[in-house]
Amino acid sequence: MEPVRFWAAVEFTAQNGSVEALLSEASAQGLHPYGVSARPGGFCAHCAAWQYRRFAALARKLRVRLRVHKRQGLYFCIRPLLRRAGLWAGLALFVPLLLWAQQYVWTVDTSTLTTGQAARAAAVLRANDLQPGSAVTEAKLTAGEYALLQSGEFSWASLNFAKGRLVVEAAAAKPKPDIAAGTLHGIRAKCGGTVVRTNLVSGTMLVVPGQQVEAGQGLIGTARAERDGTLIFAPAAGTVTAQFEWSDTRQVLLKEDVLQRSGAVSVEYELLLFGHHFALPAAPAAENAASQTRHFAADLFGLPLPCSVQETCWYAQQPAVLCRTEEQAAALARLQSLQALKETFPDAEIVARKEDCTASGDALDYTVTYTIVADICA
Repeated sequence: MEPVRFWAAVEFTAQNGSVEALLSEASAQGLHPYGVSARPGGFCAHCAAWQYRRFAALARKLRVRLRVHKRQGLYFCIRPLLRRAGLWAGLALFVPLLLWAQQYVWTVDTSTLTTGQAARAAAVLRANDLQPGSAVTEAKLTAGEYALLQSGEFSWASLNFAKGRLVVEAAAAKPKPDIAAGTLHGIRAKCGGTVVRTNLVSGTMLVVPGQQVEAGQGLIGTARAERDGTLIFAPAAGTVTAQFEWSDTRQVLLKEDVLQRSGAVSVEYELLLFGHHFALPAAPAAENAASQTRHFAADLFGLPLPCSVQETCWYAQQPAVLCRTEEQAAALARLQSLQALKETFPDAEIVARKEDCTASGDALDYTVTYTIVADICA
């Protein structure tokens, strides 16, 4: 009787009249109550809900009074909902709406990419209107694939869309081989110095370690002669590492007018739903406020929704005077010089450093000379 109790059952009492005849007549008609227990003047029993009407008809015939004490089962829990026409109308509208919404992006699957690759790929796709809440077309998918390839990070990319799920598959780009990166016009020095070591990949090396070279001098050529005098041409590729001096000059203010954050923040939200943008009401941003924007997909208890949210935080700023000591100014100037050195010679190895700091008024003049070892191929 457990399935009956789970779906729909009633607990009732029978009193007065011929209760013994009621049980006999019910058994003869195929009604089988369960959990029957004696009560003063009658009995208590359980039966399936759909059999209770027949019990009631027999009870009236035999002048037995029935009273329902408890209704059990799932049916009695959902019966109030079954009587609500609006619920069924909403369900009837929800199904076609769900099928129609499958043409929009619900979730973006980047499980085959690393965390950094996934974030950069999402930014590229977002610029091509491919994000949760956007409508998908073949033209957008093709444009998104080309955009991923043009970013330079991927050598192969594929976008597959089905039933609201956009799957991003891509392979990281590999660096070009050194031989393919060679030039047919030879390699020259971009600055003078003393050659420390050479590494020839293709072509003809024109300098040797210990040789002094000048800016613009040829380092690797594209032709070499065989024993019989035949010239063989090959792309010039390789590295020439030399030791030389590199100088830089910086000026850092000891007092500088800057904008500092006051701590006040206002947040703006923009919702992308079914291809349309909806800006939610927000307080106006303060003047000269710094902004920071992030994007995230919306979900409901872990279930992705066909929409995405753009959150823009505006941080209020106020004018202030930043005072630096001479030590702080020198440290900042040193950092700026090192950044410029790494931009000019990424592989530079610092051998020695000579710097000079002179304070004049509200500024610090910084001059530094580095003795470095780096690749001088232009």
